[in-house]
Amino acid sequence: MARSKKVGALWLKTSKDGKTKYWSGVINAGIFGDIYISILRNTFKDKDTNQPDYNILLVEPMPEQKAEVEVETLENPDDDLPF
Repeated sequence: MARSKKVGALWLKTSKDGKTKYWSGVINAGIFGDIYISILRNTFKDKDTNQPDYNILLVEPMPEQKAEVEVETLENPDDDLPF
């Protein structure tokens, strides 16, 4: 049996107007961080075509979800040079 590893999670949600159900979730991409996605049914799919049943959208995370990155800067970068 193949090994499996959890790489993310999805939650079933309903749009604010209550008409559309969709999946919202996050994929853990390791060193690249978390990727936030939404999965929606393809409502524009033509019958008898090879179009997908669902579309996956990348979602910009909410401000409170973004990790704050601190960058250390040196006042005089030449001070710590070993030569």
